[in-house]
Amino acid sequence: MRVLFLLILLLASPLWSWGDKGHRVVSALALRSLPAGPQAWFNGREAEVGDHASDPDHWKQDRKEGPRHFLDMEPYGDPDHLPRTLEEARERIGGGYYRFGVLPWVIQDRWRDLVEAFRSGDPARVAFATAVLGHYIADAHVPLHTTVNHDGQLTDQRGIHSRWETGLMERYLQEEAIKALPAEADPHILERPWDWLRSSHALVPQLLEDDREADRTTPLGNHGKRRTQAYWMIFRAKQGPVVKRQLQRAGQHLGDAILNAWIQAGRPAVPARPVN
Repeated sequence: MRVLFLLILLLASPLWSWGDKGHRVVSALALRSLPAGPQAWFNGREAEVGDHASDPDHWKQDRKEGPRHFLDMEPYGDPDHLPRTLEEARERIGGGYYRFGVLPWVIQDRWRDLVEAFRSGDPARVAFATAVLGHYIADAHVPLHTTVNHDGQLTDQRGIHSRWETGLMERYLQEEAIKALPAEADPHILERPWDWLRSSHALVPQLLEDDREADRTTPLGNHGKRRTQAYWMIFRAKQGPVVKRQLQRAGQHLGDAILNAWIQAGRPAVPARPVN
C-alpha cells in the first residue's frame, strides 16, 4: 500500500486548465448571472475581468502555485469523506498532502479576498479579485483536476487533459450557446467547493471511457500525437455537452460566490467617486 501511495505522489503534478477562452467564458457567464446590486460594480469592467481570468496560470514562477489548481481525491479514499481543513489533510496523509492539491481552500481564501475588495470600495480591486476567484472556481469544474490520473498517464491516455478542456473548447464551443443561470444567495457558500469537486470527480470514468472509444479511430502508433477527424467527431458528440455543462455550472457558481461576497460585505453600493 505504501508503495502505491508513493507512486501516486510522484505522479501528482501541477495542472493548467481551460485555456484563456474557457476562463473568459466562465467570467462572462458569472457577470451576466448577477442581480443589479453586485453587477453595478462591474459596469465597464467586464473585459478587465476576462483579461485577468487566466492570470493564475501564468504564476508558474511560484513553486506552490500548481497544487492550488486541483485536489486529487484518491489519496483520501471515499470522495464523500474529503478533509475539510488543511490540518485534517495533513493528519490523514502526512506532510505530502500539499502535492495532492489544495484547491478548495484556495477558493475559500480568494472568496474572502473578494469580500474585502467589496468592503474597500474599489471597483478595480473587485474586478481583479473576481477574476482570480473565478479562475480557481472554473478549475474545480474540470473533472481531471480531481484525480491523480490527471493526464491519462495511468490509463495509457496521455494528452487527454488538453484534448478535453482545450481541444473541444477551441474546436467547437460557441459561447453564445451557453445560457447564464441566475446567481443565488447561499449562506453556506464556503462549503460548496467540496460539492463542486465531487460532482466533477463523478464525471471522470465516463470521460476516460469516451476518450478510449474515440481513440479506436486513431491509427496504431499514432497515439499521443495528432488525433483523427473521426476521433474529434466521436469525442465531441460524447463529451462536448459535458464541457458545455461544466462551463455553465462554473459560471453559475462564480456568480453565486460574487453575490454572496457582496452580501457578506454588507451589500455596498458602488462609490460615487473612484477610490484613490
